[in-house]
Amino acid sequence: MKAEADARARRPATADTPPRLSATARAVQSLRLRLSQESWSAGDRLPSEPTLAKELGVSRVSIRAALAQLESEGLVDRRHGSGTYVNSVRPLVRSLHLNVGSDELIKSRGHIPGISEMSWKQEAATEEIAERLAIDTKTPVVHLYRVRTADDTPVTISHDYFAAALLPDEQPLSLGPSLYTFLSAVCGVDVKFGVANLEPALVDDEHAAVFGVDAGELCLVIKQIDYDLDERPVSYSVEYHLASAFDFQLVRQGPATLTRPATR
Repeated sequence: MKAEADARARRPATADTPPRLSATARAVQSLRLRLSQESWSAGDRLPSEPTLAKELGVSRVSIRAALAQLESEGLVDRRHGSGTYVNSVRPLVRSLHLNVGSDELIKSRGHIPGISEMSWKQEAATEEIAERLAIDTKTPVVHLYRVRTADDTPVTISHDYFAAALLPDEQPLSLGPSLYTFLSAVCGVDVKFGVANLEPALVDDEHAAVFGVDAGELCLVIKQIDYDLDERPVSYSVEYHLASAFDFQLVRQGPATLTRPATR
């Protein structure tokens, strides 16, 4: 029986028998799942390596390698002589099919949203902005610039544009942290939906200085046009999301849902 078991263990994997994950990979999966399910909160100290090894049924060497990988991903912080701690900024999950503000996103993940920089000014629309907003080039637009933070760490740089003609006559104005709230409450325009294009990019020197990271790190650029109830373009935004801080998800329907006949 032992000889047969050894033979099976040496037998190459086929399509029906996928290769087993290594002990380190299994430990990484288990620990990452616990972090995503918020079994531990930001700043919590993880159980000791011997305890984790016993819980997951792997060796201390595998646990040590797994924690090293999670540290390289920014999920945990290993402190010599103290232990392993959950980082204060864990990857934020953002579902791309929901058009919500960054504050709501950051709050939903248990972090404290903030804005480290914000400014706005009127300027002439460039060809790109004019095309997106369906206005003439050089038409006055409002340019809103914000650096959003999660637990005081910069995670998003955003540029938002909308036609200055939407502004009411009363002065002075304060845009506040939420553009959607400002457009609705002050300008009387409600956003119904947005159409976004996603582009992978590398953080340049200017944005690296703002994020506090090295140039060349990966970021996701989202360029989005928001439309009102009459499907007219209201605002155009260009957002730079630090990839190490966000985990973007996309819900895709079908094909069964798309082909199923309608019933009443």
